[in-house]
Amino acid sequence: MDFTLDEKRANEAYEALVKYLAVCQRSEKECREKLYSKGFHKNEVEFAIDKAKGYRYVDDEEYVRNFLMFNKQRYGSKKLIYKLTAEKGIDKRLAENMTADCVGEDCEKENCRKFAEKYVKLKKIEDKSQARKLSAHLYQKGFDWNVINAVVSEMFDVADEDF
Repeated sequence: MDFTLDEKRANEAYEALVKYLAVCQRSEKECREKLYSKGFHKNEVEFAIDKAKGYRYVDDEEYVRNFLMFNKQRYGSKKLIYKLTAEKGIDKRLAENMTADCVGEDCEKENCRKFAEKYVKLKKIEDKSQARKLSAHLYQKGFDWNVINAVVSEMFDVADEDF
């Protein structure tokens, strides 16, 4: 069952999308979901999304770039990719490639070190006996095990297999 495009409703969908995007930048998936939740049909949603893409109001690549710029200090690369793909509906390959480009290995290690130092200070960890808790906390923040092992090893001067 294919609906013909009702220009009035299609323009209403576009106007609703522009209002939604006026608050902050959104991914294409978020825009689609919002328009469907407002009761617009597939053809009207496609019209609105295509028109917004023409004006570059909806651009997933730019969205990922901005998302990483504001969030790369808050999470590890694995969690950033998860948030972009699972929560924001971004293509996994795009999210992985842009995250790898934007969040370098040095940046990732430095962020991990900052989180580790903060956690150690907060929990008053003084020796390597609680390194497993620290490692689990860092993993939950989205850091790779290799980065976690390197940071924890440096902090407690222990071999990787000790925790």
